Amino acid sequence: MDLSLIRRALKRHLTIIFVPHTSACPVRTTFSLSFLMFVVLLWTGLTVWSTYIATRHFDYWRLKVDREVTRFKLVFFANELKKSQELLAQVKEKDQQLRDLLEMKTKKSIITRDSQGVGGPAPQDQKYLQKLLEKKIHELEVSDLNYQVTTLRSLCREQLESTEEINNFISYQRATYSAMPNTRPCDGATTSPYGFRVHPLTGNYEFHTGLDIGNVKGTSVMVTADGIIKHCGWAQGYGKMIIVDHGYGFQTYYAHLSKMLITKGQKVKRGQAIGLMGETGTTTGVHLHYEVWRRGKTTNPARFMDKDLFFKVKM
Repeated sequence: MDLSLIRRALKRHLTIIFVPHTSACPVRTTFSLSFLMFVVLLWTGLTVWSTYIATRHFDYWRLKVDREVTRFKLVFFANELKKSQELLAQVKEKDQQLRDLLEMKTKKSIITRDSQGVGGPAPQDQKYLQKLLEKKIHELEVSDLNYQVTTLRSLCREQLESTEEINNFISYQRATYSAMPNTRPCDGATTSPYGFRVHPLTGNYEFHTGLDIGNVKGTSVMVTADGIIKHCGWAQGYGKMIIVDHGYGFQTYYAHLSKMLITKGQKVKRGQAIGLMGETGTTTGVHLHYEVWRRGKTTNPARFMDKDLFFKVKM
């Protein structure tokens, strides 16, 4: 485009006439096109600049408010961390008390008491957290809390493992207590003890693998520990016999019964009636032949008729 045409266009003048509604004379103003363009550009520049300044000012205050809110949140979380670590320290103390209890010579308290739950903040962690709490708000950093959160998470994981270990130990002790035959299977007097004897029928000197308890026919026979019926039927020499598997290496035999009150595979609880005393099989009269097996070997049943035996022996 020819520059001369542009110059002539910019030199052109515009006239604006303001005509009032009254009888006053009209107002006329005249200005060049170049002046109008200058005013438009100036107004546009001022608008853009004002918007830019206002936006920066708003962002500044918004960031400042966000920063202050974040600082207050850091203080809140720091205090919550302190409370959590103090609580974890109390749990650690209870944990240690429980461990001391489990290391006692007697195991009676393991059965009669409930478990409560090692872990807890180390001294250096507590000192670090105290320094963190003493900082001014503007000095707090997220990295300060990250270290404490990581440490606390690790300590909680250790505490959980410790609690599970204690719980497993107590569960094992209770299970072995339930599996140990520690009561008399029936009322009556001992007619033949465990050990070597002269057999009443053959006259031979041989080992008696159980304990004979005499009473009237039909006397209730109770299982001496929790377990599952492994055998329920006739056995050569034993007559009607029940074998109960108690787990943890324990089994008990109940022989010469007149009647069996349970079935094979049935779960039974200590003190439950499982049969009636009789004289089936090889016998000279009414009695119960009672055997206790531990880890595949017979043992003296009289030794297991002490209710406190569990607390006296090492399982």
